[in-house]
Amino acid sequence: MTSQPMPEARRKEQEAVLRRRLVVRCALLLVLAGPVGFAAGMLMNINGRLITGIWVAATVFIAVAVALWAVLRREQRRAARLGVTLGRYVDLGRLVRRGDPPVQAEVRPAVLEILERQRASWEQMTSKGQSWLRTGLIALFFLITVVNVLDRQYALAFFSSFALLSWLSLPLSLRRQRKRLQAAEGKLAATRNTGSSRRAVQYPGAAAATPSRPQA
Repeated sequence: MTSQPMPEARRKEQEAVLRRRLVVRCALLLVLAGPVGFAAGMLMNINGRLITGIWVAATVFIAVAVALWAVLRREQRRAARLGVTLGRYVDLGRLVRRGDPPVQAEVRPAVLEILERQRASWEQMTSKGQSWLRTGLIALFFLITVVNVLDRQYALAFFSSFALLSWLSLPLSLRRQRKRLQAAEGKLAATRNTGSSRRAVQYPGAAAATPSRPQA
């Protein structure tokens, strides 16, 4: 059963909602960058708390703004190439990450492209080289945290312990991402009409997400 095309008025309403949502997210990210940078600078306590806080806040704000601009420019080019708006493309990425991509024909090329990139990113993060690098960083941040605690540099110890916990929790995040990618691939495979040229990933310790086609 094929899905009916969305009415033009409904489509425009959805695009407007997605555009506003994207603007709000970007604005919140920029608004939070300043206070977070200021708090970090105050904790570092280098050359005076207030001056350091202001300098770090400005640096973090500019870095986030530049990175956000670069990412949006890149995503805009990808969205234009696939025939969707920027707001729609970003929302499709969010749905794929959740393992629940839409299956409508008009967004299927974009969904497949996003899924392919997220799959490649997962494979890179789970490679042997990345595993060794992650182990080395965990050991490094553990030593830094211990040294900072012994030196009573508790602010620096807080930052290093936060980095340590982030690296320790990464394998759990990767396992969760694997399950969501499998769910997304399974949903797309269940609704496709013809065979896809894209390969089905065989995740370590898991079966392929593509279900077998029932025999007539």
